[in-house]
Amino acid sequence: IPESQSQIDGFLHGFIDVVARHGERWYVMDYKSNRLGDNIGAYSANALREAMDAHGYHVQYLFYLTALHRFLRLRLPNYDYERHIGGVFYLFVRGMSPDMPGHGVYRDAPTRACIEAIDACFAGAGP
Repeated sequence: IPESQSQIDGFLHGFIDVVARHGERWYVMDYKSNRLGDNIGAYSANALREAMDAHGYHVQYLFYLTALHRFLRLRLPNYDYERHIGGVFYLFVRGMSPDMPGHGVYRDAPTRACIEAIDACFAGAGP
């Protein structure tokens, strides 16, 4: 979690790498090239959680999902967060291997309430 305004400012300059749709669900995907260690074992679920925390990627993806939520709400007929938002995937490419499906991949699906609270803050409504 950011501890200063300068850490927060950096999130506002990022870009979503990929928005993908599978069926009715939309996903944000972000590629990360972080070097977490010398072997594929360094990209375990625990190591990915630590990297996510250390770099504030949780805040980044909450902003990205809020942007996607706003876009789909305006553009997709009968939009419903639970039905249409699948969540985020952070793909740590150095830890991914076809022999180990899911390894090096961090996934989360924040709740509607979480994204709507962030959306309200951006709209000036406050928490």
